[in-house]
Amino acid sequence: MKGLDFWIDASEPESRHLTVTLEFSPDVWARGTTHDGILFLPTWTPGSYLIREYSRHLGAIRAMDADTGAEIGCIKIAKNRFRLDTPSTTKRVRVTYRVYAHDLSVRTADLTAEHAYWNHACVLLWPLGEPQVEARIAVIVPDGWDVACGLPQIDCSDGGSRRVVRFVARDLDQAVDTPCLLGRFLRFDWRLGDVPHAVVLDGLAGIEPPATLVDDLRAIARAASAVFGGALPYDSYLFLCLFAAEGHGGLEHASSTTLLFGRTALRSEKGYREFLSLAAHELFHAWNVKRLRPAEFWSYDYEAENYTSLLWLIEGWTAYYDDLLCLRAGLMSVENYLAIVSRNLTAMSAAPGRRELSLANSSFDAWIRLYRPDENTRNSSQNYYLNGAIAAMCLDLFVRRASGGATCLDEVLRELYGTTFLAGRGYSLLDVVTALDRVVGDSASRFLLAMVEQPFEPKLDELLAGFGVRMVIKDAERPHLGITFDAGKTSIASVQSDAPAHRADVAPGDEVLALNDLRVSNDNWQDVFHAVAAVGKPLEVLVARRGVISRRRVLPGRSPGTISLELDSQADERMLALRDGWLPRSAASGSGA
Repeated sequence: MKGLDFWIDASEPESRHLTVTLEFSPDVWARGTTHDGILFLPTWTPGSYLIREYSRHLGAIRAMDADTGAEIGCIKIAKNRFRLDTPSTTKRVRVTYRVYAHDLSVRTADLTAEHAYWNHACVLLWPLGEPQVEARIAVIVPDGWDVACGLPQIDCSDGGSRRVVRFVARDLDQAVDTPCLLGRFLRFDWRLGDVPHAVVLDGLAGIEPPATLVDDLRAIARAASAVFGGALPYDSYLFLCLFAAEGHGGLEHASSTTLLFGRTALRSEKGYREFLSLAAHELFHAWNVKRLRPAEFWSYDYEAENYTSLLWLIEGWTAYYDDLLCLRAGLMSVENYLAIVSRNLTAMSAAPGRRELSLANSSFDAWIRLYRPDENTRNSSQNYYLNGAIAAMCLDLFVRRASGGATCLDEVLRELYGTTFLAGRGYSLLDVVTALDRVVGDSASRFLLAMVEQPFEPKLDELLAGFGVRMVIKDAERPHLGITFDAGKTSIASVQSDAPAHRADVAPGDEVLALNDLRVSNDNWQDVFHAVAAVGKPLEVLVARRGVISRRRVLPGRSPGTISLELDSQADERMLALRDGWLPRSAASGSGA
C-alpha cells in the first residue's frame, strides 16, 4: 500500500514515552536522488518561531525488513536526519522508535497517567524530500480514554484493552498541523451554520467550565467569520484546551487549536475574558496565517528558520482582533476593552526598543530575539504581538476616519484574502500596500509603512481623540529608576536604556541590598523605595555585583506613568459615530463567566 503507516502507542503512560512504528515502501523516494533513504524529524512547529530541536527526545531508532524481520542499517547523519541502508530486495521497511513525552506545552508532547498530548512535528519521522506523501496514523488509546484530533478519522477498532483509532493526513503539512489529545476529557459539540465545531476540556480536575462556554465560542466564531465576509474556511474546527495549575499559550492550526490555560482562571470574570480572547486569537489564525499568509510561509521548511518581515501582520493584527472580536461578540464591555488597550499602551511606552528596531526587522529577528529574550531585549527590539496590535489599531482608526466611517481594517483583510490566498498564493508587503490603496487610498499605505519600517512612535492621542477617546497619563510624578527585578528577588533582570539606573551604572544582574542604608528585600522593596525616593533627589543604592559590594548614586526621574483611555463626554456627533462604529455599545453585555 502506498504512503506511510504510523502507529503511535500511548498505552504505557508510566513510561513517559510514546512508542512509534512506521512502515512504508522504499519506493516512496525517487531512486537516485540525494535524499533517497533519509528520514527526518522537524526541528520547529509553525506558529512558534524557534528551533526546538525535537530530535533530542528521540530514543534509539531501529529499522528492519517488515516481511522478514532482517535488520536494516540506520545511521544518524545529522541532528535530525537518519539514513537507511535498505537492500534492493526489501519491499516494506519497518522503523520503530520512542519519543520522550513530558513537556506540557502547546507545541510539544506530554504523556502522563491522566492524558496524552502531542504535536506530530515532534513525533513523526518523515521521508526527506517527499512532503506530499499521504500518512495513515493509527493511535493506540489506553482503556477508558477518548481521543480528539482534527485529522479525518478512518476507523476505530477495539482489541481488548487496546483501542485503535485511525486517522489520515494527506501530506506532511496536514500531519504537522494537526495535534492529538487522549484522555478522559469533557467534550462539547456544536455547529455554526452547517460547520461542526467542538471544544475539548482536559485537566479541569473537577472545576466546572462556564455554562456559557459553547455559546461564547460560537459568538466569537461568528464575529471572526464576519471579518472575512461570513464564510468559514474549514470543514470542521476543534478547540483542544489543556488546563493546569499554571501556564498560558496557544498554537494555531488550520482546523484546530491548542490552548493552555490555568484551570482556576475560568472561574473569575477577568480570567474567563482572557481565555476567550486567547481562543479568539487562535481561531482568527484559521484565516490570518493558516490561509492568508506571506509568500515566505506558503511552503514551509521544517528543518530551518523560515524568515519573514511580516509577523507584525500575522501576529500583531491577530492580537488586535482577538479582544475586538470578544467586544463585537458581546463578551466584554467597552470599558473592559479600553482597559485592555490601556495596559498594552502602557507596556509599549515602557519598552524603548521600538525606537531601535522596526516592527519589520523585529519580525525578521523573531527566531533570535522574541523567542530568546535576554536582559536587553526590551531595549534592542520590540514585541510584534503587542506593538503590532497597536499598529493595527492605529491603522484601523486611520482607515475609519479617512473614509468617514464607511470602511475599516476588515475590508482591507478581505481584499488581501481575496487577491492572494483565494488566488492560490502568499502575499508580500506590496500586496498589503495594494490592498490598502484599493480600499482607502495611498495615504493609508504611507501611514502603515511609516509605522512598520521606522521607529514606532504613533500619535495615539491625536488618533484616539478623533473617536472621542481621551488618553490620560496617570502617576507620572512618581520617582522612577527604570529597572525590573527577577521574580521574587531584588536582583535586577533588566535596566531600561537611558533611564536613571542606566545612567548611574546599575546593571542587570546587580542585587539591590539597600536604599539610603535601609535594607531591602522582595517583600519590602516598594515600601522602602517610596519612603526614601523622590524625583530629582539623589538616592544611594547599595548593590552586590559579581561578589563585590558597591554604592551607586542614582538620581530618580519622573515615571512615564500609566496610560488610561477614557470616553470623552464632550465628543461631538461625528466622533460618536466613528466611536460607535469602532466600539459598538450594543456589544457591551459583559462576559458569560
